[in-house]
Amino acid sequence: MLPETPFASLRRHPSGAPLLFCLPYAGGDVSAFWPWRHAFDGVFDVRVVMFPGREGRVAEPGALSPELIARSIAAHHRTPYSIYGHSMGGRVAFEVVRELRRLGVRAPECLYVGAAHPPERQETLGRWTGLGDEDLIEELIHRLGAPAELRTRPEVKALLIPALRTDMEWLRRYRFARQEPLDVPIVAFAGAHDREVAHPVMLGWARHTSSTFRLHTLDAAHLFLATHGDQVARTITAGPQQRPTPDEVHVWLADLEELPEMCAAVDELSPGEAARAAGFRQDDHRRWFVGGSVLLRRLLREYGVEPGVGDLPARPGGEPCTGTAPCTGTGLTYSLSRSGGLVLVALATGREVGADLELVRPPLDEQALEGTLDERERDELAALPEELRSHSALRIWTAKKAVLKAVREATGDGPRVDPALFGFAGQRPGATWVPEVMPEVMPRVAPEVAEWRVTHLPLGRAIAAIAVRAPRFLLRFETVRQGRLVRQGVEAAG
Repeated sequence: MLPETPFASLRRHPSGAPLLFCLPYAGGDVSAFWPWRHAFDGVFDVRVVMFPGREGRVAEPGALSPELIARSIAAHHRTPYSIYGHSMGGRVAFEVVRELRRLGVRAPECLYVGAAHPPERQETLGRWTGLGDEDLIEELIHRLGAPAELRTRPEVKALLIPALRTDMEWLRRYRFARQEPLDVPIVAFAGAHDREVAHPVMLGWARHTSSTFRLHTLDAAHLFLATHGDQVARTITAGPQQRPTPDEVHVWLADLEELPEMCAAVDELSPGEAARAAGFRQDDHRRWFVGGSVLLRRLLREYGVEPGVGDLPARPGGEPCTGTAPCTGTGLTYSLSRSGGLVLVALATGREVGADLELVRPPLDEQALEGTLDERERDELAALPEELRSHSALRIWTAKKAVLKAVREATGDGPRVDPALFGFAGQRPGATWVPEVMPEVMPRVAPEVAEWRVTHLPLGRAIAAIAVRAPRFLLRFETVRQGRLVRQGVEAAG
C-alpha cells in the first residue's frame, strides 16, 4: 500500500470550512506559511503538505511525488477546496492537479501559484545540484532573497540543505509533458523585485488553463509569503481591487473568437460606432471591431465608469485606441490594441499608458517595418540569424507603438513623431526597455519620448508591450472568458 502524504493544519477551523492545500518552496516546510496562521480565519482550513525529509518526516528518505500527494488529497479533501504552491511548490501543485484529473477526482476551485516558472520552463534550482553547500546558500540569498542569517546558522543549514537537495533533484529530473490545459482557474502571484521569476514570465501560466487566468504583481521579492503574506491572503479571499492603484497597470486580454456574444452586441455601440461597423466588408473585421469596442465599454463599466452613448476616442479607421475614461475626476486612462481577433486593453489611474499587441505571424513583412527602424536597429536585425529576425523586429515595433500611443495621450503628439527617430537597439529581452534618442535628432522628437519605459508581455502567439513613465509598474493581468464580462458589465455567476 502506498504511503500517505501527511498535512499540517495551521489552525482549527469550523467544520466544513473550505480547504486550502499549500505546497512550500524548495527546502521549505510548514513554517513557510506561518504568516497565514491568522490570515484566513473563518475562510479557509489551511493544510500544508509535508514534504519528505523535513519536520515530522526528517527520517523519511525519498523524493517528492506529486502522485502520492494527489492520492492523499483525494482521500482527505472535501469540496470546495483549492491549492496554492509557491516557487517549486507551484510546479508540484500543477502536477498534483493533473494527477487528480487523471484519477477522476473533482478539480479544485482554483490553482494558486506564487513566484513559479511555468512548467515548460526549466527551474534554476534544477541546475544548482552541483554546487557545494556554501555556494548554494549564497545563491539562495542572492537570487531568491533568503535571509542572510543562513550563513551563520549551522543548525538551520543542517536541516535545510538535505531537504533542498531532495527538491533540487526532483526539479532536475522533471520533464514537462504536454496535455490538455486544466479546466481550473489559475491565479498567479509575482514579485516585482524577484530576481528569479520576472513577472512577465509568469504570464506563461495562462497557457495551462482553459478557464480564467489572472496575475497579480506585488512590490516584493521571491519569498513574498514572508513579507506580503497578508496581501496575498486578502487577494485570495476578497478578489482583486477594481481600480488600479497609482503604481499599477491592469491589462486584459481577450480572444474575440471565443466571445461570440460580445462580437454580436451591436446595440451597445454608439451610433457612430455602429455605422462604422456596418461599413466593414469582411465579416471577421466587422465582428472584431464590434467585439473590441464592446469589450472596452464593458471594462470601463467594470471600473465604475459609464462610457455613455458617444464615440470613444478612436484612431483613423475607427478602431478604439488610447484615451481618458469619459468620466470627470476618475483619472482612469486606457490604451487598446487589436491584432486579428486578439484584443489587449491596459488601464491605469493618474498616469498615461500605451499598449500595443501584435500577432506573431511569420513571415513578417520586414520591408513594411524598414521605415520605422533607426540605423542601429537595422544593423542589429541584419546581424541576427534569419529565424530570430522576425520576432526581434516585432518586439521593437510593439515597443515603438506603445510609446507613440502613450505620447499621444500625454501630449497629443504621438501620431506626428517619426518612429525612426528613436530606437531600442542593444536592449535585451526580458529587461525594461528605454527609448534612445540621438542628440542630433532630439529637436525633431517629442522630448517626452525618452521618459517612457517599456515592458514586454510574452503571450505565446502574440507579443505585447506596455509603456509607462516609470522605471517599473505592478502588473495585474487577466484573461476574458465567455461569461466574465456580460452586458452592462455585470459579472456572470461562476
